[in-house]
Amino acid sequence: MAELRISSDDALDLRRLAAALVESQGWPREQVSIWDNRGGEVIVTVDDALLHRPEPDPLNQPVHTRSDVHRACELLRRRDDSLRGVDFPRLRAEAARFFSAGWSIADLLHALSHRPDGLAWPRGEGYQGVEWLEHRLRNWKTPTGDIRPSVSQESAQLRIVGRAGLPDDLGRPDDTPRRGGTARPETARAAADDARRLMRVQTRTTSNTLEHRDRTAARIHREE
Repeated sequence: MAELRISSDDALDLRRLAAALVESQGWPREQVSIWDNRGGEVIVTVDDALLHRPEPDPLNQPVHTRSDVHRACELLRRRDDSLRGVDFPRLRAEAARFFSAGWSIADLLHALSHRPDGLAWPRGEGYQGVEWLEHRLRNWKTPTGDIRPSVSQESAQLRIVGRAGLPDDLGRPDDTPRRGGTARPETARAAADDARRLMRVQTRTTSNTLEHRDRTAARIHREE
């Protein structure tokens, strides 16, 4: 265990400062301890594993620049046999939209092998080419052409809900019916799309993301 000591001669809330340090580093709270000693210091003990993080997995890294997209598409073609007959510029154009929406290479590999409901796509003879590529990716878009959340993005959202202390069954229907109306499906989808766009504001902005944002905005239609 590593030990960090925080002290100050000023009237600072050291425990709050320690909590902010833990939050800024993204350390899981259950692997960190914060306590006071008799000398007025606040001690933060951290699991050694958190201080020696492994090298980042290239499959789960964000893809921002044009060169990043090019290398990512080359990796996609090596990993997925169904893409070998797809024209590379066409593959790059399709993949760039998903990368600009915050998807990783691992997310795209998952989308090329699984439907949004988790079932596997058919593979083998006849399931290749650009039309099969577009068909699979079309299922990961909304009816208006916006990009749906990837598997990793949905997992991250669930972790945020868990850390916020919200109930695990949030959003699930109760066994007993409730009084009052429910939102229409199109209203619920619109709210989810708006929430995703707010999350994307926090991501790095590149020329690709700006182009994607303009294309997406042109396809959004709201009922009066």
